[in-house]
Amino acid sequence: MKICFLIPDGVGIRNYLYSDLFRQLNEAGHKVVIWHALAREVVSLASKINGFTPQEKELKAFKDDFLIQLLKESSTYARLRFNTKLTNNPTLMLNWHDQKGSFSRRILVKLSEMVGKQIKDYKGIEGTENLYFSRLRKTAAYKQYFADLRKMKPDLLFCTHQRYPGAAYAMEAAKDLNISTVTAIFSWDNLPKARLPLRSDYYTVWSEFMKEEFKFYYPEINENQIGITGTPQFDFYKNKAAIEGRQEFAEEFGLDASKSWVCFSGSDSKTSPYDAAYLEDVAKALQGEGQIQLIFRQVPIEGVERYLEVLKKYPFIKHLNPLWHKGQYWNQFYPYPEDITHLVNLSFHCATVVNIGSTMALDFSWFDSPGLYLNYDHTGNQEWRTQDIYNFQHFKSMGDWDAVAWANSPEEIKERVLQIINTPDQIAKDRKLWLKKIVGQIEGQSSASRINNFLTEIISSKPDQID
Repeated sequence: MKICFLIPDGVGIRNYLYSDLFRQLNEAGHKVVIWHALAREVVSLASKINGFTPQEKELKAFKDDFLIQLLKESSTYARLRFNTKLTNNPTLMLNWHDQKGSFSRRILVKLSEMVGKQIKDYKGIEGTENLYFSRLRKTAAYKQYFADLRKMKPDLLFCTHQRYPGAAYAMEAAKDLNISTVTAIFSWDNLPKARLPLRSDYYTVWSEFMKEEFKFYYPEINENQIGITGTPQFDFYKNKAAIEGRQEFAEEFGLDASKSWVCFSGSDSKTSPYDAAYLEDVAKALQGEGQIQLIFRQVPIEGVERYLEVLKKYPFIKHLNPLWHKGQYWNQFYPYPEDITHLVNLSFHCATVVNIGSTMALDFSWFDSPGLYLNYDHTGNQEWRTQDIYNFQHFKSMGDWDAVAWANSPEEIKERVLQIINTPDQIAKDRKLWLKKIVGQIEGQSSASRINNFLTEIISSKPDQID
């Protein structure tokens, strides 16, 4: 069977091109095609990892016309309003666009709000989305993707990232050609945020918790369409061969193996515009602790410009740059395979990770290292207040669990870090429970294997193929 992976941007590289999934599909006799606009180097690196070179098809980019943008954004705004009432959580509206950008963009946002407010119930949301999907079929993008798919003749089309709007054209074309479609819900925080601008025959989610969330926010989706497969990004943590000895890793990156390592994991500039100030707080708190090594790793898609003054002021901070290629556009950012091993080893060898509400707390919990969330504001008018961040719907999954450690002021940072280092079993005691709830199965079969089985089952159950 032929399986086509639509990889619209760099997000899908680590989880799919670098995971075991392609190798398993190839060994099972499936033909793998990647439909993408990625750099050539990525395909070469993936081919070396997987032991074969998949077929390729260029993914041409198209710009949405104004009506499509209006229908899409209006329904998104209406869903956010609906989900806010559904959950009684006003922070969901913080995921709506700000009023910045070009004049045309500000007009689009304003009009979308006006139209979205007129959509009074869930049937209205579905009706607007149906108009959007209908409009997609009248575009040059749809016609191009229809022709591309007719030529490729895959048995199944898998979109690696559900948030990419341009993929909606391809998914609609595939369905009209009787090609089974699947998309992955990329992150554990996406579903409440109304970030599903496409519809698929099937969906993959991380866990039973995410499946229940899907049914809650999208009741029109049948539960038989949702496959619990996990996510390949956590498969790398199961690979014991990837873990280097502490001394070896320390020598490779200029670290002191005899000290306890604390990793400050940077957030993106929108989520945490005061991130450099938080790094300085951690550095100031730990600068007198001779047995602690402070490591800084910024979010891979951004540089370190806003942190330079802090790094200069506190030279004991060890900056470990993510091993990523950085480009001008989103699809030109991608990790090198070495960055995966790098992150696995940081998660394994560090005592804790410190940040503002990052998923990295889950990564470190995999190796039973508590995460430390900073829970205070630097100014009274921060663009994103920590109170808002920690009230986001995906953090409700913690419930009453002691899932992470908290520093509610700069003065608490040192105390919390020392607690984690000296008595790790006495702080964030429920971190493993939270990890299993969000990530799903962490023992046994890999996510790549479960996705392989899920896709094979879909293909096998559908005898009718493309004309």
